[in-house]
Amino acid sequence: MTATRAELLATLDAARSALDAAITRTPPAAWGERVDGELTRKDLLAHIEWWERRGSYVIGVLKSGGVPHRTAESLDALNARVLSESRGRDAAEVRASEAGAWWELRAAIATLSETDLFSASAFPWLEGESLAQMVEVESNAHWADHIAHFG
Repeated sequence: MTATRAELLATLDAARSALDAAITRTPPAAWGERVDGELTRKDLLAHIEWWERRGSYVIGVLKSGGVPHRTAESLDALNARVLSESRGRDAAEVRASEAGAWWELRAAIATLSETDLFSASAFPWLEGESLAQMVEVESNAHWADHIAHFG
């Protein structure tokens, strides 16, 4: 785990550079190919986008003193819903939208104090987890799960 906001952003930026390179190496015709069960590369990138947007949402709600919505869906059901909602999207639109989602998340992270990022008690909604831990799970750790499907 990183110790400062600058270190966290550097870690995220390095992981993101690797994902961006893999995405760039993916030929246009390959976005519709199934690479993980029934999931296409486009489906996986839309899935990544959704989780990045969730990270931005959680940060925004917590910073404003609110309580983020916690779905009653299982993780599998939630991911299936995200897949269903994104199936009709064009691959180029998904690529552009996911890139935007990453930059929104990065910008949100950059506004946080180090206490907000690294204190496990800063936001009780996170149940003992720091916001930095949540961010890493929903960005670079998540990218690592899927990067091999691109490129």
